[in-house]
Amino acid sequence: MAKENLNIVYQDPCLLVINKPAGLIVESQKKDDQTLETILKKDFGIDLPRSGIVHRLDRDTSGLMVIAKTKEALINLQNQFASHRVLKIYSALVFGKLEPKKGTINIALKRDLKNRTRFVASKSKDAKLAITHYEVSDYKKYPISDIQYPISLLKVQIETGRTHQIRAHMFAIGHPVVGDQVYKNRDSEVFSKNIGLSRQFLHATELTFKHPVTGKKLFFNSDLPEDLKKILK
Repeated sequence: MAKENLNIVYQDPCLLVINKPAGLIVESQKKDDQTLETILKKDFGIDLPRSGIVHRLDRDTSGLMVIAKTKEALINLQNQFASHRVLKIYSALVFGKLEPKKGTINIALKRDLKNRTRFVASKSKDAKLAITHYEVSDYKKYPISDIQYPISLLKVQIETGRTHQIRAHMFAIGHPVVGDQVYKNRDSEVFSKNIGLSRQFLHATELTFKHPVTGKKLFFNSDLPEDLKKILK
């Protein structure tokens, strides 16, 4: 993937807002990996720490990201994220009928010692606080053969920004994100295979923050990509 294939939503001298496609790795320790970080360095000349990447999305999560183009913007945006002044909204489809229709998940997370690629709910002292707010947008029953599979479409806001937070939280409460290949149970895995979705149904749809120079509030919105839209159809 190159610059011309990167969906740029907004750009000015201080920052860049993109619509990250699923499958694009944000950062990697492997030199040969094609990542968002390498694209930003090569095609945009952003030579800041982590190429100005302020926050991350998982490889197979799509949606809005803001990137700093100057050192001042990077520090300002990092402070906004650290003080929870950035509003991030995701669309997620989870397996099962999630009730209540509106709620908050406050479950600390830590890396799974048996599988270092996963994060699990934990009450240990080294687990990190993680808070996720959700609201059910729609309940559906998805017919496959003679079975009606219950699914819930969610609007999700994360108060903290832990790795895999939404995916780990939904799995912890028994409603894995549809298509997730890591955080899954038997029913969600069978359902995801039947509908042909091999990546998590998780998309960063809204992003709101203050411009690091002007202080003006900026709001960005992103529609679901086609691979997720067709699931809902």
